[in-house]
Amino acid sequence: MMDQGLRQWAVKKDIEKTTIAGFWFCFNNYIQEDNQGEFRQVFGDDFDAELLTVEMKSVALFIDTWDETKVSEGYSYGFDYVVSYIPIVYKNKKIGIYKMLYTLEGQSFDDFFVLD
Repeated sequence: MMDQGLRQWAVKKDIEKTTIAGFWFCFNNYIQEDNQGEFRQVFGDDFDAELLTVEMKSVALFIDTWDETKVSEGYSYGFDYVVSYIPIVYKNKKIGIYKMLYTLEGQSFDDFFVLD
């Protein structure tokens, strides 16, 4: 799965559509939970969804354990995986990132919604 192979895999598995749907699911939960007004602090009282840019920027393949004989201090899933990225951009300013993780079979298994 190299350059064009990864792109073809992502298109075949509908990664962009799934990632964008995952972003909106997380974002809407974030709005509803509104941790002590954090949403209003980040987006203001006059939030306008039209000013929120939601576009998948990149897709990366992670080889989780390159050398299985070495013990690493970092977190390991124990299998190779793919990550898609959506920069969270509001009013033309990057304020965070959304990442969705996929198995090589194309199943989402985790995601992260992180504000800077």
